[in-house]
Amino acid sequence: MKVYYCGREDCEKGHFFGPAVRSHQLIHFVLKGKGIYRTEYGEYEIKEGEAFLIRPGEVTYYRADLEEPWSYAWIAFDGDEAETLLERYYPDRRLPVCAMGETAAVSGWFEGLLGSFGSAEENRERVLGYFYLIMACLLRTGKGGVPVDEEGYFKRAVAFIRHNYSYPIQVSEIADYVGIDRTYLYRIFMRQAGVSPKQYLNRYRLEEAKEMLVQTEYRITEIAYSCGYHDSSSFCRHFQKETKTAPARYRRLNCYKKTEKMGENCGKNH
Repeated sequence: MKVYYCGREDCEKGHFFGPAVRSHQLIHFVLKGKGIYRTEYGEYEIKEGEAFLIRPGEVTYYRADLEEPWSYAWIAFDGDEAETLLERYYPDRRLPVCAMGETAAVSGWFEGLLGSFGSAEENRERVLGYFYLIMACLLRTGKGGVPVDEEGYFKRAVAFIRHNYSYPIQVSEIADYVGIDRTYLYRIFMRQAGVSPKQYLNRYRLEEAKEMLVQTEYRITEIAYSCGYHDSSSFCRHFQKETKTAPARYRRLNCYKKTEKMGENCGKNH
């Protein structure tokens, strides 16, 4: 993969380019405002949070809106991996528009890319690093142009929670790991799980805590830290709010039920 050039511009009203052809793959990421993009397949209205692809050799034209002109950043690239990469996001040549999962992150990464690309000691690995971070913000589309990664994002976020719930992780860290912004992550969780990422994380921690209370003899403080709480009082407060009972009492009640059912000794309350 080779990045040839990149840039950023706040366009004037009605600013246009073309009709013209380009020699490399070129993607414009619309960070604010809107405009139109025209190819041989039709005309497309592009708005903030979308990115349009210009393929090499295609005659294209684009123009900023007359009322809300766009601000965009662009990146030109090519190489053996280019087509494989673009197939994920632009599988249909008739649909050269793709959604972005996080506009703010793209804007920040472009700042890093522009700084790295224009430096006296240009670092190819750093340039490519920013390039892949930016590309990872695009939402993979199907033949109908509909994002199909939502379930994948959700599963990736849940896996991150499952492996890291014992640490004091934040929702922003989950979003960063998945590669989308926290607003989009919130919408995904509300659609997929019916709760926010923060609620899901808290409930996951409490479910793990319940299991540890009944199945182990660890102290309440040890369980609290093991489930990502910074102290036992915070853990007890969350636990009681969710279950309407204190952790120690929950342990006694459920150990008693377990003993009755299985006829086994249960761990002492600590």
